[in-house]
Amino acid sequence: MERPSVGTASSIAGVHIIIDASGVPRLDQASDFTAFSIKASDPDQAAVLTALAASGAVASESDHVFVAVDAVRTWAMSGAAVDDAETWEAGFAKMLAYAGSKGWMDDKGSAIKAHIEAL
Repeated sequence: MERPSVGTASSIAGVHIIIDASGVPRLDQASDFTAFSIKASDPDQAAVLTALAASGAVASESDHVFVAVDAVRTWAMSGAAVDDAETWEAGFAKMLAYAGSKGWMDDKGSAIKAHIEAL
């Protein structure tokens, strides 16, 4: 399966869940479906899980967190993260299919695996 490439190129490509000092998750580069990660001002897994608990952390594994697909969708549709919901949803579906083909989804297909990086 070919890796999806929707959105604009960036030196640090991909959809990023940003968790800054406020502790409120938001999406950055919401339409760049070439990668998926969490960037946090406190990259400690426990801190990330706490920040995501109310809206989307499903489970953790090593230095990864499974994030609810519905939470990503909600973050994308809130604020001004996405200009065209239909186009975004099509690109997101391709990203999820690719992630599933690589084993980066949970068993139910309702959460996607993200690695954690320092912001």
